[in-house]
Amino acid sequence: MSYYLKWTIALNFFELAASIIGFANWKKIKDSYWKWFPVYLAIIFTTEIVAEYIGNVLKLTSVTSGIYFFFAIPFQFLFFCWLFSRWYSAKKERLLSWLGATVFIVSWALDFLFIGEKKQVFLSFSYTVGNIVLLILILQFFISFVNSNKILSYKREPMFWVCLGLLVFYLMTFPFFGLWNTLVTKYPDFFIKYWLFQMILNCSMYSFFSLAFILGKWKQHSL
Repeated sequence: MSYYLKWTIALNFFELAASIIGFANWKKIKDSYWKWFPVYLAIIFTTEIVAEYIGNVLKLTSVTSGIYFFFAIPFQFLFFCWLFSRWYSAKKERLLSWLGATVFIVSWALDFLFIGEKKQVFLSFSYTVGNIVLLILILQFFISFVNSNKILSYKREPMFWVCLGLLVFYLMTFPFFGLWNTLVTKYPDFFIKYWLFQMILNCSMYSFFSLAFILGKWKQHSL
């Protein structure tokens, strides 16, 4: 079994585990917007499995790339923009979430318009923009969180664990995905090492998501 397949299976395990743990806590979250988080995780897991089967078994790599570009990647960024907008109560902070989502959609559209011309291995422009948007929202969360009374019981705040997981992955993999095309063509050995590192970080992110369900104290937020 190749290292690629081993780490892919490991990541799928952490994705599935986070989703199952979320549904196991369904009674605590069913009356809040958090009920959509395990659903999101289940969709991500299913998408990964389908894309891997199409790419590795059917050898239709172009279809796999299309699944990630047209669905998986925008779905992830837009979902978290939505989640941030639901967590905040202030209109100004919610507006920043929707503004970030709009900026990402525009960047994604630009990537789509020039996809045929550039023929990139990985469409890093829209991904990088989405990454920056998420990092801004995460930074906003931690600033707001540290300056509130919620910091005293941070272990019980689900959004703390979610943002911690997002920060670990998206901040530390920012150079990797931003320079994907350059690394894979000019520095393949370094690309492989960084790819393994980002897979470890990806698994860690889903572990933090699981902690959000396990340790989180769920309030009756509006749907």
